[in-house]
Amino acid sequence: MNQPTETSGQLFVIVIDETYGGDEETWEADSERYRRQLEQEFEAVFQEVNVGPGADIPAFLTEVINARVPLWSAALVTFFAGKRIKENLDAWTEMAYALRRFFARPIILARHGAAVLALEAVFDELGGMPKVVRLVRYRAGHLEEDGSPAQADLGDGIEENPPTLNLGYVVHLFEIEADGVFFRVSVDGKRAQVWRSA
Repeated sequence: MNQPTETSGQLFVIVIDETYGGDEETWEADSERYRRQLEQEFEAVFQEVNVGPGADIPAFLTEVINARVPLWSAALVTFFAGKRIKENLDAWTEMAYALRRFFARPIILARHGAAVLALEAVFDELGGMPKVVRLVRYRAGHLEEDGSPAQADLGDGIEENPPTLNLGYVVHLFEIEADGVFFRVSVDGKRAQVWRSA
């Protein structure tokens, strides 16, 4: 199975196949019906993917944004370049709104969707939109890592997006500067946690 990886300017949403683990004899047909239901519900094309390395976690992937939404794509590219963002911060709120449409389903996000939720958590922690934000560090951690995400080793830079196959076991770890205040944020699925750095 071809496993796409989220690239610059894209934002994937991955919906876990809720039919998996049911009747083995009808699973393929049930899964296909579920995919078509998702396409009808969200008016988007979904492709089959697997997000479980070593243990299958069947899912369906759709692309929420791509180069056809240039402002959103540019915001993602600038953020992951580690540059200060002073303009169009409302684009992040718009992207969060687009992601929230999927929250009634069990979802997994790749790096860009996780960044949207991380920034939304920072905005909430600040009580509003800051004047400037910057990604300081990013790392894809493993769900089974010891310790609090607030204390996790984030490395010394901005890592690339993890392969789609690994996303079922990934927690996204960010260090974000907003108006001179540093925050650590972990994103697991659709749940973001934020801590102010000391």
